[in-house]
Amino acid sequence: MTSRVPSSSPWPARWQEAWDASQPALDSIRGSLSSHDAPSPRPLRVNQMDSELLDQQLVHLLCEPLQRALGIANAALKTRFEPELTLLVQVVLYKFSVWNLGATYGAKLQGLSYSVPKDTKGPLAPSGLRRRTLIMHGALTILLPYCYNRLRTGALSRAWPDAPSSDKRRIAWKTLAHLETTHALAALLNTMVFLWNGRYRSLADRLLNLSLVSTRSKITREVSYEFMNRQMVWHAFTEFLLFLVPLISPRTLQRRFVKLLSRLTSAVLPSSNDYKVQQRKRGKYETLPADQCAICAENASYTLGLGYSNTLTTLAPYSSAQESISHPASVDEVPAFPIYTPYITSCGHLYCYYCISERMMRTADEGSETGWECLRCAEHVRSADRWEAEVSVARDSASGSDYEFSSEFGNTDLSGSVSSYLGSLTE
Repeated sequence: MTSRVPSSSPWPARWQEAWDASQPALDSIRGSLSSHDAPSPRPLRVNQMDSELLDQQLVHLLCEPLQRALGIANAALKTRFEPELTLLVQVVLYKFSVWNLGATYGAKLQGLSYSVPKDTKGPLAPSGLRRRTLIMHGALTILLPYCYNRLRTGALSRAWPDAPSSDKRRIAWKTLAHLETTHALAALLNTMVFLWNGRYRSLADRLLNLSLVSTRSKITREVSYEFMNRQMVWHAFTEFLLFLVPLISPRTLQRRFVKLLSRLTSAVLPSSNDYKVQQRKRGKYETLPADQCAICAENASYTLGLGYSNTLTTLAPYSSAQESISHPASVDEVPAFPIYTPYITSCGHLYCYYCISERMMRTADEGSETGWECLRCAEHVRSADRWEAEVSVARDSASGSDYEFSSEFGNTDLSGSVSSYLGSLTE
């Protein structure tokens, strides 16, 4: 439709003619512009890099209080399972962010989301992206780094770099080092290309053709505080955990769970009780030499991660405490866990005075009705007394001496002993 200027217009006549002649060209331009969609804004490179940093900080904020709480409960478990805890947090975040929403929480704060070509086919995730693509992306960004870190840590602990050059371990270590160098060079090259064109922030995104696009028509560098309340709630929850965990006794919970499980088992399988009575009980440290303290061995396994093989209980013959002490395997061999101030329990096994007193007093404080369970025979210990022994030296025929020495020790009567402290446990 052409627009005409009223006749009263002061424009010259030739201007009016030029305006009328240009109307068909202007109408065609308007029609071509209306048929095309508006170009989507390109996300800023800084926003994409900031989203990655925000994701890393979020994982750190969530893992730190959980690791502190686990360290309070058991320091050895914290050191051993710290990578698994980080893996669990990353998987949970990936499920509730990329899988459900199509973007990480850091990308959501920057107004970004993942996009794939529209011609891809296959089952879709709740975010609208292909499930296969998201599974591969999660494996490349979460599972593969975890496996690499575990493999590298295990190789260093087993001294793979110090093995001979012809050894398979040394060859595997060199291969791992070459792969690490290749990945670092590829990541550097990808970063340079990303800074050039602003697409595919990481190698995983480039391999799977996942690009970050803006979810807003107008790009600004404003950081949203949408998740601030969630972060405050999480901090309050973790502080509550740090207050609650020291008040919970894991041993008490474990003992109650085992007791409840044994009751349920006895109710379901009544015939198993007869078999248990006929079968001799075996303790966790049954095969430990009798001149060593089983409690010291257990403490060392918890603290230093040394451990003691329980499978030996089915291979080594059983020997009582007094028989093993009277016939030691080697005189010159130094025990790994020697017994200091030996005390003998009601089941006939020797422990250090400090170890047995600490275990039995703790059992009494926890309100156990059956008493502490022996680590060698799995019997319930009711009392413990000072171990007494007599040493006699026969006459030396070579020297002609007919002196005889006898020594009796351990007759000290200790007031407030373990047995008197646990008198309430005796039947």
